[in-house]
Amino acid sequence: MTTLTTLTTPTTLSTAPVTAFMPHGSYGHAVVERLAGPRDPVLPVDEALVSADLPYADRLVMVVGQGHEQLRDALDALSFARLVPSVGLELSPTRLRCGPLVVPGRTACYACSMRRRRQHGDPPPPAEAGPLPEGYAEHDVLVGAGLVRLALEVLDAPAGAGHQAAGDTGDIGGQVWTMDLVTGDTSLARTVATDRCPTCSGRYAARRDALADLSLLLPERQGVV
Repeated sequence: MTTLTTLTTPTTLSTAPVTAFMPHGSYGHAVVERLAGPRDPVLPVDEALVSADLPYADRLVMVVGQGHEQLRDALDALSFARLVPSVGLELSPTRLRCGPLVVPGRTACYACSMRRRRQHGDPPPPAEAGPLPEGYAEHDVLVGAGLVRLALEVLDAPAGAGHQAAGDTGDIGGQVWTMDLVTGDTSLARTVATDRCPTCSGRYAARRDALADLSLLLPERQGVV
């Protein structure tokens, strides 16, 4: 109990980054329940992601099942509009995929990650297929929460320090951590931006900056945690 009291003192809470969590489905809610702190807003996105409903946060985390690319695209849009980092965790029947770790202005986005996956032989689901039914074990929740914590630790690491524990010593951002739920194998890859991506390409930076400036018109939103 003494340790818990120390970790949750007002001084510690006031300096910790605020993370906004967006869970979808029973798996998403189970993972976020293990991750969200007392100051972290939780916005369920079981119906949709409404960006105006999400209060200020230093970074964004979404947890979904397979087949919710529109939600991940919406997370990308929100991340670049607010100029805050984001990461998504996705559960499929055979793997957990955490990433890419998106840092606006520095890394590729989720859409680029999907394009690269298609280029490397990961076919999209059939057009008539909807989101898959969720099925997971308790250890899938623990592993998923651990992957998200790992991504946030990389994000919080000092600039240029790398993150040996993550198996990566490069610059922050763009990482995708994957765990095969059948074999238990884990892997780490980086996402390279695709040419002329409307989300993360530098040629669209001015347009994104204009969107981010709109937040200055709503100072009361920045104070909501």
